[in-house]
Amino acid sequence: MIFATGYTEELQRYVADNEEVFKGLSGARVFISGAAGLIGSYVIDLLIASNCLLNTGVMAYAVDKNGALLEQRFPDTYADTVRRLVLDVNVDDFTGVKADYVIHAASNTSPIDYATKPVDTIQTNVIGTDRLIQFALSVGAKRFLFCSSVEAYGANNGDVDKFTETYSGYVDCNTLRAGYPSAKRVSEALCNAYMAQYMDFDFVTARIGRIYGPTVIEGDAKAPSQFINNAVEGQPIVMKSDGMQQYSYGYVGDCAMALLFILLKGEKGQAYNVADPGSCVLLRDFAQAAAKAGHTETTFVVPTAVEAAGYSKITKATMDTTKLESLGWRAMYAMQQGVDRTVAYLKEIEER
Repeated sequence: MIFATGYTEELQRYVADNEEVFKGLSGARVFISGAAGLIGSYVIDLLIASNCLLNTGVMAYAVDKNGALLEQRFPDTYADTVRRLVLDVNVDDFTGVKADYVIHAASNTSPIDYATKPVDTIQTNVIGTDRLIQFALSVGAKRFLFCSSVEAYGANNGDVDKFTETYSGYVDCNTLRAGYPSAKRVSEALCNAYMAQYMDFDFVTARIGRIYGPTVIEGDAKAPSQFINNAVEGQPIVMKSDGMQQYSYGYVGDCAMALLFILLKGEKGQAYNVADPGSCVLLRDFAQAAAKAGHTETTFVVPTAVEAAGYSKITKATMDTTKLESLGWRAMYAMQQGVDRTVAYLKEIEER
């Protein structure tokens, strides 16, 4: 767990405001791949907080192939709630592990990884998803949650303002950069195929927008993460484009709560968009929010060839979150609030 002033109170507020959701997980064993990552780690922090506040008795199986990061994130102090499992979902054996719910959040999500580890990017989504579905079936899990992406929609064909869950845009499959969105599409199709062939398989999908927050992994190359890191250091916010791309953003705490809402309240086989409905903004607007939080300014540099190869060419990808909100979920933090909190937390940690 991150120890920064306000972070524990933030977790407690989420739990107090969504008591019904956390009580719905009472006594559950929740298997979370990508547990050391931005989103997975926040989900586990929420489960820890719910155990402390509501005595829910949840056991989180924190699964990640980065053992050092996993241990740093969830030390032995949390052994009563968190069991660390250093596993590669593509190859390792899950024998002996039990789970009531499986959340598959493991994936390369960095433009650098898309460009330099394209095979890993595809395999973690497709092979990893297949192996975790089979694991969920073998242990009789109640539900499987696949963490997909807004990128699964492809490019906006210019016929809608925001993506609803039934939309499908264009992906040029004959490119290196297509590996990530294509793998997400295949993984979603795989979930549907298993549900059709194995009637006892229950799954839901979260199509996640551009998420930021204090649980970011060091070295994350996504633009929002780089902007926030620059803000923490008091350095200019470095933009590598004109910033006219329009995306849906969301604070990591709101995203983590959305996953739990979808896990417990979502309709079997359905996909749900995850982002703050009030944060459909231009990239340069997000950069300016980071600059304001860090008391600095924005600037522009030309990206390297490797960086450019990993960047999405999509210029508008905003999502309609009506379906998610129908489950009772609401975002707690608007963009400037979320960015301010993120920068403040990370500054405090860095200064210790």
